[in-house]
Amino acid sequence: MSNPTATLPLPVSLQRRLQTLGHGMYKLSEAWQILALRLDRGLLDEESTAWVKRWAGESFRDPLPLPINSGWQSLIVWAGRTWQVEALVGEEVCAEAGTPWLVVLMLLHLPALRGYWLRALRTQRFAWMTKVLPQVWALDNQPLRPGSVIAGLNIGSWTDLPRLMAAGRRFEIIPVGGGKPETVEAHSWPEALANKNRPMLLREISTLEPEGSLRATWKRNEAGRVVLDGVVAEQAVPA
Repeated sequence: MSNPTATLPLPVSLQRRLQTLGHGMYKLSEAWQILALRLDRGLLDEESTAWVKRWAGESFRDPLPLPINSGWQSLIVWAGRTWQVEALVGEEVCAEAGTPWLVVLMLLHLPALRGYWLRALRTQRFAWMTKVLPQVWALDNQPLRPGSVIAGLNIGSWTDLPRLMAAGRRFEIIPVGGGKPETVEAHSWPEALANKNRPMLLREISTLEPEGSLRATWKRNEAGRVVLDGVVAEQAVPA
């Protein structure tokens, strides 16, 4: 980001949106911890337990990286009144949060856990969080049940992904456990699937043409409330 400038105080409407995001992030971390306990105690159904352990088991051992009382920041892009959290990035270096953050995004959108997230986050917060946070999928080789589709993509097989790319959607693959994200192209997708020799995640790249971006951090105050701690932006923030 070039020539960032501190932008506090902020327009009241933006303060409210960022405060809502920070509180939602904190609730997400609480729900993540509870989900780990439920997994350990076998409180999920057998099929969900096996799938979550296979794709996320190791990640539950690590603390969830969050932009609250830490060196992480939420990178937010906007255009008009539309804005999205693009990534979780390091404060000092050009580094992005790794597997635990991507895994929680994957699980947040997993249909089998929808009921859990609705109870843990409440309906309105869940709907809002799934709208502003990036969507991530596990590149699972297991065939779907007849008539089923991959949630969020509406395709019946990973081999159909180039059809979405042809329609303008963009994606990147990221190795589970760490590795450099790699943007995928329609012509190279069959080869990428065939050569997948380790678990991979698929993340959708936002097609929003941003007018600007900002990085936000939060903290817990003495009363235990999550409050906005700082904002750094490249240009004037939206009203």
